[in-house]
Amino acid sequence: MTLPIGTITITTAGTRVPIVSSGHAVSAVSLKARPTNTGPVYIGDNTVASDNGYRLEPGDELTISFKETVDLRRFFVDADNNNDSVDYAGVAA
Repeated sequence: MTLPIGTITITTAGTRVPIVSSGHAVSAVSLKARPTNTGPVYIGDNTVASDNGYRLEPGDELTISFKETVDLRRFFVDADNNNDSVDYAGVAA
């Protein structure tokens, strides 16, 4: 299994994007909004939007640890501005 590390770019603001397209069981994940973003990004599930996601301003980072493994496909990102990005790194289970 490959280590789940990468970058997701939200090309169209207001359109949620899955962090990964294939399964990765992780015990923790870190998500960091690129410092060069022009606005906030939002982390959540497949319903994430600006009014219900965890907001990350440019340069902010969120790390989540789980008691059990979680499939990284459960996480989505959205943004207020086109072409903003989120870096992610998962700890493989």
